Amino acid sequence: MKRILTIIISMIVLVNVVLANEIEQDTKQIPTRDEIAEQYQWNLEDIYSTTEAWEKDFKYVKEHIADIQKYKGKLGKSAKNLQECLTGSEKVERIIDQLYVYAHLLKDQDTKNTTNQALANRIASLNQQFYQERAFLWPEIQEIPENKLNKFVKSSPELQEYRHAFDDMVRQKKHILSEREEELLAMAGNMAREFSSIREALTQADIIFPKVKDEDGDIIELSYGRYYFLLQSKDPEVRRAAFEGIYGTFDKFKNTSAAAYRGSIKKDIFYATARGYDSCIKMALDGDNVPIEVYDNLIATVHEYMDPLHRYMNLRKKLMGVDELHLYDTSVPIIPESEVIYTYEEAVELIIDALAIMGPQFQADAKMALTSRWIDVYETRNKRSGAYSWGAYDTHPYMLMNFNGTRNNVFTLIHELGHSLHSYYTNQTQPYPTANYSLFVAEVASTFLENILMNYMLTTIEDDNEKLSLLDQWADNIQGTLYTQVLFAEFEREAHRLAEKGVPLTVETLNTTYFDILKFYYEGVLVLDDEYALTWSRISHFYRQFYVYKYATSISASTALSKKVIDGEEGALDRYMEFLGSGSSDYPIELLKKAGVDMSSPEPIEYTLDLFNDIVTQMEELIEK
Repeated sequence: MKRILTIIISMIVLVNVVLANEIEQDTKQIPTRDEIAEQYQWNLEDIYSTTEAWEKDFKYVKEHIADIQKYKGKLGKSAKNLQECLTGSEKVERIIDQLYVYAHLLKDQDTKNTTNQALANRIASLNQQFYQERAFLWPEIQEIPENKLNKFVKSSPELQEYRHAFDDMVRQKKHILSEREEELLAMAGNMAREFSSIREALTQADIIFPKVKDEDGDIIELSYGRYYFLLQSKDPEVRRAAFEGIYGTFDKFKNTSAAAYRGSIKKDIFYATARGYDSCIKMALDGDNVPIEVYDNLIATVHEYMDPLHRYMNLRKKLMGVDELHLYDTSVPIIPESEVIYTYEEAVELIIDALAIMGPQFQADAKMALTSRWIDVYETRNKRSGAYSWGAYDTHPYMLMNFNGTRNNVFTLIHELGHSLHSYYTNQTQPYPTANYSLFVAEVASTFLENILMNYMLTTIEDDNEKLSLLDQWADNIQGTLYTQVLFAEFEREAHRLAEKGVPLTVETLNTTYFDILKFYYEGVLVLDDEYALTWSRISHFYRQFYVYKYATSISASTALSKKVIDGEEGALDRYMEFLGSGSSDYPIELLKKAGVDMSSPEPIEYTLDLFNDIVTQMEELIEK
């Protein structure tokens, strides 16, 4: 069973400008870490009090990482041998989890700190060694006759925790290789990760963006977070300059980006071929036991709903009073009166109030997560951009934010809170072998809470302009999480198909492939600047093969599930809470069925797209008032 360190990274990267009250408001420089109050910094001492404590655990793992080898060739002899081997392996693995999370959180808070980079590299190498030492494990378990393995499980409470993993192993038996082959694949892991590392080094450390003018005419240093903030400017020249600054910079490195992404896809092909799959997409989806039809039907269903998307874009054009609407114009709030800036404390209060529908215990747990230094709140110099939730089984979850006070960022905060509480409840409920939930369901918990907050705000405000602004944000969220992610998923499927056919993935090929798909979605309603063909080089999630489609399936599932809870459907909240604690105790599609939604059918996707259509209609009606 392959261990997956779950890191959930938000695609909604609307972050990084408004800072803590301690920062002077007239500064245009990104603050250093020591300029941010401690209460807004995550407390990594909850994992290790010092780096010396980290080193102690690192030394322990290094000394015991090969202990598992004494069970090699003996797993099928008795339930005791199998249980002791898995238990011993788990003990080391859980320590590695903590070491890994701590080192990488340190690295992310300052991506140029070479000491932290060294810690992260050391544990990554040790983690790889761990996989090599246990490479024999699952090939040897699969050689145990199924009847005998079932008897082992029945006789051992500890082995019963691995029941689903054993069943999954039997299902994928033909793709588990020999001991030596598994060892070689594990050894190749260090090389395989380098493509993503190259991309991260390029985009997070080496790239220097130009300076641009903001709305006040001040020259500011462009960053990822400031880019998204500037795209919301009322001044079209500011938006244009930010767009040209980001894409012009990526254009300078397009050949390096293409080489890194080409290598990443070749890595995917290597693993798919080695494991006996006839395509990368089949290997990627098989891990969750998701039929490939789910992926293909998702794209096909969205293709049938282009009209609501075009109506929404035309409505934006009308409200903004422009003859031409560029893609970089589509992040502007359409109702100026809605541009409220929240302090972090105000955001927390709003979120807690909205979560009353989830019950007092959920509210209390949410408040604990938001106020107990689980979060690194504000942008600081060299900090990783974006937002995510991450943690190990034996730690509470951590959240990285670059909080800027916009309402969109409040939704990003509750999005990451959804991930963290999902992990928190799963770790409380499930034993370690079934606590690591699939990425297929990961975005359900996050977008579920976004829907809860949206419903709360729409039902507690009376001002039509504010309501229109919220509806616009909701529509924009569905556009970004469903339409855009399906667009990305379509590009990713096509890029892999081309590579599997032997077509060289040059800059020109990648640009043409992406731009042709982009035109299908928006041609005729938006001005599509040629530079947007390079968007593939900006999307970090493409280095996690066939991941982005899960945003689209997740928002479809969460929209249907949250509607049941909001409507007070009997048993809906209880079923949802059981889902949050279910981890990987079953296949993700089955877990969602138990929660009340069937993702093997197109119905949840159609429901969400019909909702999008209704939201656009409501906006049109409010405008006509």
